[in-house]
Amino acid sequence: MERNHSLAQLLRQIAALLAEQGILFKPAAYRKAAMTVEEHQDDICAIKDVKELKKLPGIGDAIAAKIHEYCQHGHIQYLDELMAQQGGLSPALMEIEGLGPKRVRVLQKELGVQTVDDLITAAKAGKLNGLPGFSDVMEKKILENAGRVDERIRRFTIEEVTEDVERILRAIRKVKGVEKCEPAGSYRRVKATVGDVDIAVVTKNPKTVSEAVGKLPIVRNIVAQGDTKISFDVLLKSKEALRVDVRFVTADQWGSALLYFTGDKDHNIAMRKIAIGKGWKLNEYGLFDGEKVIASKEEKDIYEKLGLQWIEPKDRTGVLPDALPF
Repeated sequence: MERNHSLAQLLRQIAALLAEQGILFKPAAYRKAAMTVEEHQDDICAIKDVKELKKLPGIGDAIAAKIHEYCQHGHIQYLDELMAQQGGLSPALMEIEGLGPKRVRVLQKELGVQTVDDLITAAKAGKLNGLPGFSDVMEKKILENAGRVDERIRRFTIEEVTEDVERILRAIRKVKGVEKCEPAGSYRRVKATVGDVDIAVVTKNPKTVSEAVGKLPIVRNIVAQGDTKISFDVLLKSKEALRVDVRFVTADQWGSALLYFTGDKDHNIAMRKIAIGKGWKLNEYGLFDGEKVIASKEEKDIYEKLGLQWIEPKDRTGVLPDALPF
């Protein structure tokens, strides 16, 4: 939906402007709302009631009001005010990896760059090198990332990527040292669309396995790599790129890690609140009573310990059963 995409871009611009001011938490909330809007299968403006908007993931009072305002008037006054205070940041440029608000500001001020095409033209002409915060290496990297921006913000229907994701899983499972390997995130929750794929891996040798995964033929471009995570792009059968984030955990952490990385965020928060109500702590490493781990190896163990029935991944959307343990 074109209107959904336009609104999502405005919400991301709000997030970028707030992030530049150093405001905590709010930028993440606006980015999550932008994703919700973009994923919505129908015209978001067909939802006339603000109360109905608030039923969508990540949409609270303030953001619901702004969505309603956009649908009514075609703009968001809050964004207008932020832009008046500090000037607008191009949402298109903010989608490029390696370009934070400060660098975008420099590009706009010094070179008049506003679009991805403007940036590519300037980078090819060597105009970025020497600007504050830019170097020859940075210029080349940004040029490379700018060429991939459409790929990075692309969302795929789950049907489009299922065959490719299974191919990725098969490749990782063959790596020596991999004991378990399963998808997590929105793919495991069987969301209608996915922007990337999260994968959880059990291994005793994360560093060695991470290096081996990075050398697989399926890996097109390594974005980040460490002992606990590797992020890379995979070229799909459609010749488009899909971002893959692989997390390495121990066998004892498998259940808690898979639960955490499957999400969604609201579901995780709801479960953590239940744990807190019992005097416990829940995170990606396990369910803790003080320093003692009381559940972590399997997801079902954590649900049982919290007094909850098993919840299928596809139903983990922040809504917990009525029979809560409080």
